[in-house]
Amino acid sequence: MLERLESYLHRYAARKRAFPNHPRDSPRRARRLLDLLGAPDRSLPVIQVIGTKGKGSTCAMLESILRAAGRRTGLYTSPHLHSPRERIRVMGLPIPRPAFSGGVCRLLPLLEGSLSWDDLGPATLFEGLTALALEHFARHGVEVAVVEAGMGGRSDATSALTPLLTLLTPFSLDHQAYLGETLAAIAAEKAGAIPPGGRVRSAPQPAEAWEVISRRCREVGADLRLAEPAHPEGLGLAGRHQERNAGLALAAVEALCEQGWELPEEAVERGLREVRWPGRLEVVAGGPLTLVDAAHNPAAAQALAEALRENFSQRPRLFLLGCSADKDLAGIVAALAPLADAALSVRARHYRAADPQVLAALWQEHGVPAEVVPEVREALCRARAWAGPSGLVCACGSFFVVAEVREALGLAVREAWPEPVVWP
Repeated sequence: MLERLESYLHRYAARKRAFPNHPRDSPRRARRLLDLLGAPDRSLPVIQVIGTKGKGSTCAMLESILRAAGRRTGLYTSPHLHSPRERIRVMGLPIPRPAFSGGVCRLLPLLEGSLSWDDLGPATLFEGLTALALEHFARHGVEVAVVEAGMGGRSDATSALTPLLTLLTPFSLDHQAYLGETLAAIAAEKAGAIPPGGRVRSAPQPAEAWEVISRRCREVGADLRLAEPAHPEGLGLAGRHQERNAGLALAAVEALCEQGWELPEEAVERGLREVRWPGRLEVVAGGPLTLVDAAHNPAAAQALAEALRENFSQRPRLFLLGCSADKDLAGIVAALAPLADAALSVRARHYRAADPQVLAALWQEHGVPAEVVPEVREALCRARAWAGPSGLVCACGSFFVVAEVREALGLAVREAWPEPVVWP
């Protein structure tokens, strides 16, 4: 299966170089794949979550609430940490290996057939996984699916779906090469997914983004309401920024109840209390306290810095940082540098990984002693030895670094999955 999938990715890359497929057609390609699979999404209530930061946490909270209320849930998120099966969950559990292998085997002929789609261009792997997720949900009796958009909005594969409810997490600068160089351009891309007559709940946004969102909702007659941050007792995810995500999840609950859903208050409280989402301000070891966080843009790095200030006083504090090359590296380091006593720069196991020498130089510009240790596992050992029993190590900058740290500590095992040949 993997060999055939890798073969497809190489053929996809060659086809794309000769006949580029436009990102704006991604929903149409995903829609075609879904229809070829029997349109499994047509009778399934879908809640789409779009934004720059907090999407995964918001999805996890809402799914946990719905599951606690007795609903049979589906959850589709990206990217994954250790296994692509994490992306597709029913009742909180990743799709089993046999079901995933079977689904990919059903999907592969459709992907290969897409190489001859002269009108739309070949389907991406993300478009294929989106279709596979919805098929799996339909096969397993899911009653409601919480679906996280990828990096976009109107040009995202998940916008092939017709959502019952659209949730907007905060917008900020990220993926500018694909979404636009300004916040207004990014907001237009993301808000462009709001369907005519849709129900929209949004976390607080920068004024520039809110103006774009409001205008889009007026144009298409969508019901837009602001979701204020919430302060639930015993929230299962740490950090003040999670209160913003909790507020959005609770706004979704309110919107569903307005449509006749029964979601008891006790279930809502239990769902928020029991939610877990690896890689988000997650404590993975003690002595020294070791945290991982997938913060991979300046806004997320700032939220991480605030959470560390408020919740973790351990010193000395060392950052283990590895990022993708297309990120705002200077902005990420600038957000974290005031808290750092030292830093190690690493290269994550990803073809788009940033040069750790560049990261080390950025730390040094802020007066933070920094060294390059190319391998994450070695860097983790050195960081923990340097911090000592009373210190703190924070590994961050990308999902790939988070995954490697968790695997090095024996918390998970990596499953093989082919890398894209071109991106996206």
